[in-house]
Amino acid sequence: MQHQPCCDCANMEREQSWARRGATPLLAFSVSLLLCGVLLTSCGESSVEQERALARLERLVFVPEAVCVLGTSGLPTRSGLDCSNSHSLLVDRYEVTRLEWMDYLSRQVTPVDSAGEAHWAAWGSAGATLPATFMSLAEANDFAESEGMRVPSEREWLRISAGTRGQRWPWGTSSVRSVANTMDLGLHAALGVGTFEAGASPSGVYDLVGNAREWTVPGQASLDGMTQAMGGSWLSRQRALFDWSTQQGLTTSSLELGVSHRAVDVGVRLVADASTFLESESSKWGADPAARARVRAVGRRWGPAAVELLKLELGEGSDGIAWLLEGAER
Repeated sequence: MQHQPCCDCANMEREQSWARRGATPLLAFSVSLLLCGVLLTSCGESSVEQERALARLERLVFVPEAVCVLGTSGLPTRSGLDCSNSHSLLVDRYEVTRLEWMDYLSRQVTPVDSAGEAHWAAWGSAGATLPATFMSLAEANDFAESEGMRVPSEREWLRISAGTRGQRWPWGTSSVRSVANTMDLGLHAALGVGTFEAGASPSGVYDLVGNAREWTVPGQASLDGMTQAMGGSWLSRQRALFDWSTQQGLTTSSLELGVSHRAVDVGVRLVADASTFLESESSKWGADPAARARVRAVGRRWGPAAVELLKLELGEGSDGIAWLLEGAER
């Protein structure tokens, strides 16, 4: 079925034009929600849902299955931390933003927690691209589920951040003060997600060391209601993803928190099992030429690493899987 255009076609065409001129996926997402409106005042509901699904796809990085063991470099007898992923992942390039979080809250039928509601209401309309914070882990999980995604485990977060080379910093092998929003910069406030291009991982994931700490889900062995918030924030000093010492062994850049904890500098980044996400979400991307161009552009960014998986999914998926494959094979 052909996608029916938004009743205010000029708005959508303007957003798509900006995307073609090189606007970031985050800007494209922000523009589309602001122009169409979360109250659906200027666009049809199906148009908004398609735009939301496409904008989510454009934010995702492909992380192939791979071996990742941290802390063993140069010392073969040292016991490392195995962060290997046996299934390919899709990962949010950015921490969840205030704009996304408020859009999500506007669609909720049941009331949100009063403590969180007061904090989020104080945001007003400013800072749409700042990281959303102050949610409990349960609220972060609910948000992730609404997006067809989930909150990562600590080991998945480290795999995404350190890569298959097991780097101590997302951008390389040494500390660089000017590429992450930590206390070392002296700004003492959050910045828009994705501000530091040089601080991104090789795969294009931003703000892994600073801006906001990020929730992870506890492992199977956690029975005490505690989990890890990863990566540091504007309220903490810059710290490597992991360190090793003879006294402590291997430690990671994490802060242990209760799952109900709220903090002004703790937010969330979403992940998904690639196959599951593509099977459930690809039908939402539409069937019009503009959607095809945007999906193919995502495939080009994912590149050859995604080709094998996309070929496996091709028989089960919609046209969107074929478009991703077209882009990845270019």
